[in-house]
Amino acid sequence: MRALRLLGALCLALGCAKAGVGSIGAVLGRDPETGAVHVRAAPEGMAASEAGLLAGDEIKMIDGVVVDGINKERLVSMLRGEVGTTVKLTVVRGEEVLHLEVKRGHLRQGPAPQEKEERIEP
Repeated sequence: MRALRLLGALCLALGCAKAGVGSIGAVLGRDPETGAVHVRAAPEGMAASEAGLLAGDEIKMIDGVVVDGINKERLVSMLRGEVGTTVKLTVVRGEEVLHLEVKRGHLRQGPAPQEKEERIEP
């Protein structure tokens, strides 16, 4: 029984999907010059896509916190949380400013990017 509790704690610390850790399900990138965070992909069937995020959208705020230049670890921690909880995003799409609420879904691994930019895991 103790071994199962330890395994569960380890899984939670590592972000295992079965432990209930989720994210928005989008592949994000950061402009190395401006620090701006943008959506590279919002795969169909994932939370980001269902909330209306599109590739090319620029994420300006997460839960009211400006994200330009924020470090990768902090950004990931802001996007991750218990599956089913929500994240409020302020997004710029062209000339429009959108306020979207994204329900976190289970984490899913994707292919590594080929471009020369920093990848921010969902």
